[in-house]
This record gives sequence, structure tokens and C-alpha cells, in this order.
Amino acid sequence: MQPALSRPADSPGAAPPEPGLSRAELVELLRIRPLRAVGMAVLHLGVWVAAAVAIARAGSVWVKLPLWMLAGGAVMGLIQLDHDAWHDTLFPRPWQNRLFGNALSLLVGIAYEPMRHDHLAHHRWNRTEKDPDAYNAGRRSLGLCALFYATVLLGIPLSLIYFNVLYPLQHFSRARLRRHGAVLLCYAGFYAGLFWLLSRHGLVPGAVECWLLPVLFASPLNGLKSIADHYANTWRGDRFHTATTVRGTRLVTFLWNGLNYHLDHHLYPRVPGYNLARLHTHLRPGLLARGAPVFDSYLDVMGRALLAGPTVVDEDVRLVTLERKRP
Repeated sequence: MQPALSRPADSPGAAPPEPGLSRAELVELLRIRPLRAVGMAVLHLGVWVAAAVAIARAGSVWVKLPLWMLAGGAVMGLIQLDHDAWHDTLFPRPWQNRLFGNALSLLVGIAYEPMRHDHLAHHRWNRTEKDPDAYNAGRRSLGLCALFYATVLLGIPLSLIYFNVLYPLQHFSRARLRRHGAVLLCYAGFYAGLFWLLSRHGLVPGAVECWLLPVLFASPLNGLKSIADHYANTWRGDRFHTATTVRGTRLVTFLWNGLNYHLDHHLYPRVPGYNLARLHTHLRPGLLARGAPVFDSYLDVMGRALLAGPTVVDEDVRLVTLERKRP
């Protein structure tokens, strides 16, 4: 018999300072630096724009290919910033995080609030049947494997349907669903107007190459990071075995806003991503002593996670409604 679910260990404030981490040090690690967030956003957008200019001037697909990958890497960096906005740790005020998140959503076409709602529920119910991100867990089946690898390779295109339509229908109250519908209408108006202007000036092919294809190139990288973040985890495990940290290189940590320290993030979700590497130096001895999933090579962990496939459990995993619909 499975043990009853207790109070979620990943909820904000659930984890007290570990041995070797004083409250003063934790307070410093919790400090939000908005200029850092703005600088990182400008960096990633700048790389994307520079790559787009080069793509527009390139004549060969073989020249464009590495540029698409570079632009996709910039999109990936923006997604990591959006993750901190979901936790209200990118900027000091909630409305600032929502403004940033909704602006970024216009670049990828995926509504901000459903992603935020999903992610916070994932933290609350991580690696249990109530985890809305448990697409990669369940009874062994061809369908589970197909969903797992499709999400890895085409996660962003599939998210257009899932987060804009399916997730709100499953998890939002009627009032919240009406607000979400209004947001989607605004999105539709924005894109219709934008593509009308682009078509008037013959720029639709350029927009596809410089805007949409970089987003598609970011999708496999985002999918690989997603499965690496929960590789070698224990289903219904304790808080030290339900997320994975991969130290990687300093460049990866910088570009991905420190979110490669994913276990540390789950233990202290209110710590901004760029402070997670410092947090890890305090937590690492205790994590290693507990046999927590802590690794050093992203390529190795991504490869292992890809070969391992979805988590097989001895029960049906059904995504439950997280917010009761009102009559």
C-alpha cells in the first residue's frame, strides 16, 4: 500500500535552513536583483536579434543551421527567466513578474497563467499522481513512451495546445477560464494584426526563419533539460530524491539562470535562479550524504534520461483537477 500524501515538501517556506546555512546567509540568497533579470533578458534578446539578422542575410541552409541553433539557445535562456517569473523571484513585485511573463508569452504563443499554474502545482505535488507534469510517468505502455519522446522533441509546439486549451479546461474554475479566454482573444488579435502587417510587406517568410524556427530549435533542448531535471528520481520519494541537480559548466549555469541546480531549486523555490549555485555549495555535503541525484555532466544526464524513457510505476497516473470548477 502506498503511504498517504503528507504536506508537500516543495511548497515555499517548507524547507528550513540546512546545517551549514545560516538564516543570514539564506536571507542574502533570497535577495532579488531586478537589474540582473533585465540584463539577462537583454542579452538573450540581443543574441536572438543578432542571429536573426545573420539568418536574413545568409544564403545557404548550412549557414543558417548553426544560427538557428544559436537563436534557439537564446530562446531557451528566456524560458529559464520566465521560470523565475512564475515563482515571483525575477522581480520584487508580482505584477512585474506577470508583465515580463506575459510579454515573453507573446514571443512563443503560450499563455503565461496556465504555465504558472501548472508549474506551481508541479512543485506542490512533485513526483506524485497529482503532479500535472507527470506526463513522463505511468504504467508501461506504447502511449506513455510516445508521449514522453514527443514532449522531449516537440514540447513547445505541443504546449500551444496543452497550455492554451487543454490545461485550462481541466484545471481552471469557470471564472478563471473566462479570463483565460479573454487573454486568448487578445493573443489572437495581436497575431492577426502582426501577420497582416508582415504579409503587407512580404516579411512572413523572414518571420518564419527568424522567429518561429528559433522557437522550434529551442524545443528539443528545453525537452532534454526537462527530463534531466527529474532523472533518477523516486516516485513519491522524499524531497531529496524528487528532483535532480546537474552542475554542468559555468557557462550553462550563467545562460540558464542557475536552474540546472534543479534539486536545490525544489528545496528552496524562493531563491532566485542566479543564486542557486551559491546555495548548492552549502547544501552539497548534505545532498551527497543522502545519496541525492546530483551529477556533473549535462550531456551524460540528458543521454541517460533519454535512453531511460518515462518513469514506470505500478499504478495508473491520472492528472487530477487542481482547482474545482464552480457551477
